[in-house]
Amino acid sequence: MWSSYNSLEGNIPSAIGKLLNLKELFLRHNRLTGSIPSTIYNISLLRTLNLDSNSLSGSLSEDLCHRLPKLERLFLSSNGLTGQLPPSLGDCTELIDLLLPSNHFRGRIPANIGNLSGLLGLYLQDNNLKSEIPSGIGNLPNLLYINLDNNSLTGQIPHTIFDISTIRGININYNDLSGSLSSNIGWLPNLTDLFLAENKLGGTIPNSISNASQLTYLDLSSNSFSGLIPNTLGNLKFINVLNFQDNNLTADEEWDFLSSLTNCRELQVLNLGNNPLSGILPTSIGNFSTSLQKFDAPNCKLMGKVPSEIGNLHDLILLDLSYNDLNGSIPTTVERLWNLQGLFLQNSNLQGSIPYEVCQLKSLIDLQLTDNKLSGLPNCLESLVSLRNLQLGSNKFTLYIPASIWNLRNILYVNLSSNSLTGSLPLDIQNLRVLIDLDLSRNQLSGEIPVTMGSLINLVTLSLAYNRFEGSIPNTFDILRSLESLDLSNNNLFGEIPKLLEALLYLKHFNVSHNKLEGEIPDKGPFKNFSAESFMWNSALCGSPRLQVPSCKQCNTTTKIVLKFILPPILLIIFVMVVIINVIRCRYSNENSSTQEDLLPLATWARTSYLEIQRATNEFNESNLLGIGGFGSVYKGILSDGTNVAIKVFNLHLEKAFKSFDLEC
Repeated sequence: MWSSYNSLEGNIPSAIGKLLNLKELFLRHNRLTGSIPSTIYNISLLRTLNLDSNSLSGSLSEDLCHRLPKLERLFLSSNGLTGQLPPSLGDCTELIDLLLPSNHFRGRIPANIGNLSGLLGLYLQDNNLKSEIPSGIGNLPNLLYINLDNNSLTGQIPHTIFDISTIRGININYNDLSGSLSSNIGWLPNLTDLFLAENKLGGTIPNSISNASQLTYLDLSSNSFSGLIPNTLGNLKFINVLNFQDNNLTADEEWDFLSSLTNCRELQVLNLGNNPLSGILPTSIGNFSTSLQKFDAPNCKLMGKVPSEIGNLHDLILLDLSYNDLNGSIPTTVERLWNLQGLFLQNSNLQGSIPYEVCQLKSLIDLQLTDNKLSGLPNCLESLVSLRNLQLGSNKFTLYIPASIWNLRNILYVNLSSNSLTGSLPLDIQNLRVLIDLDLSRNQLSGEIPVTMGSLINLVTLSLAYNRFEGSIPNTFDILRSLESLDLSNNNLFGEIPKLLEALLYLKHFNVSHNKLEGEIPDKGPFKNFSAESFMWNSALCGSPRLQVPSCKQCNTTTKIVLKFILPPILLIIFVMVVIINVIRCRYSNENSSTQEDLLPLATWARTSYLEIQRATNEFNESNLLGIGGFGSVYKGILSDGTNVAIKVFNLHLEKAFKSFDLEC
């Protein structure tokens, strides 16, 4: 025997072929490359050849079995071998184990493989084999395991396979097999694992399958099986996993098959999803053994309420009743599901409030309740210390977001979109330090976007669209270096787009349309790739012509002209008119002083220079901006004598602004 676990690299030395008396060669789990040297086939006494888990390429010798007639075990899994399986493979009559998985073999399975009468294990999974399964496999009287998973095999499953009384495991998942199952399947006394998922099998599930009494794992998912699920499955006393999802299976009115399965005291996983079972989930679900860990029945056309007996399944880890037509509320008995990690009830027409009892699920990781008619949020969600995914979008939640949500320090995903939530976001949002995805869009949230949101450095997606947020875009957003999508559209945001956002190199989607933003659009970093739709319907943005906004150079020139040459005369005219009006008022007041002695004295009016107005408004600083109207902006200011004033600056780009000025004067 020659064995090596020494991280050998490079080609297998051809000199090995000189070891003519070698019986066992183990070179697995190394870094060997190249093809299998032809000299290895000179070792005619070789019984075991194990080259698993290397990076070998090339094909197998066509006369492999003629040159290695004593070969009992051939292990070549997890390499890069190509070509067809040698037609002479059936001549290796001494073979006990044939393991060739995870390579690139193509073509047919040799028809003479049925000659290997001593074969115990046949493993050809994860290749590119395209043929029918040879019926001769049924001639292998000692076969224990057959694995043909993940190829492109066609035709029907030979009924002879189900005649091998010794067989324990059959795995033919992920192929293109058709036809129906043989009724002989029930007469396999040693069969423990049957995997037939992801094929094109049809017909009914034969009742005889319940006679395979040793079955522990049955997977018939993703096929076209139809008809009733057999109500004799309770005979499978040792079954652990039962997967019927993605078929066309139905249930009788009483769901007798489910009552039958309550006899399977070792059943851990029951997957019925995406079958038109219809009807009401029976209360017998509460009679399952505490061994049941996963009950999966999404999109099964279920009606009625979620039975309160569901709370009897104390060891349940996952409950999925999503995409059904349920009614009523979430039963309070869920608090007894102490080990529950995933609760999936989205798109199920549920009503009422999320019960306080949900907060008792300390192991809950995934809570998905989107697209229901739920109307009440408990203020105890911070008790869900293991929660990572909170999906509550598209419900009827109103009022404020419960403060307890901002204490979920380990949460990764939060979706509260498409509700009617109000109020502002607190500074405490910074507690969600590991948050990846936050969607608060399509609510009625208001106030400013908290600057502390810049602490959420792991954010990849942020959507605050279709709310009533105001103020400016926080400069702290430049810290969100992982951000790929930022949607702030359809709000009341004003000010400029922070140029610091150019540092967000991973940003692929950006939308600030339908706001009141102004100033220059950044043009570096990710902004080079954004289209005009990202910026449309704002107050006064400028930038590249490709964004369908005015040129900033033109805007700046116009602004300077307005400020330097047009605005001062306009302001002078305004103040002259104000002085004239007040002189007239003063004269009128003096003439009528005898009859109006109790009137307050009029204010003293003075001429104010443009320079003083600039200083009063801090150079028309954004912090002094009171609002933006249809024809201009209004700034607050304090004159040198302490007088509070409001200054209106007209936007002379707009033709109607001149008319508005005339009317106001």
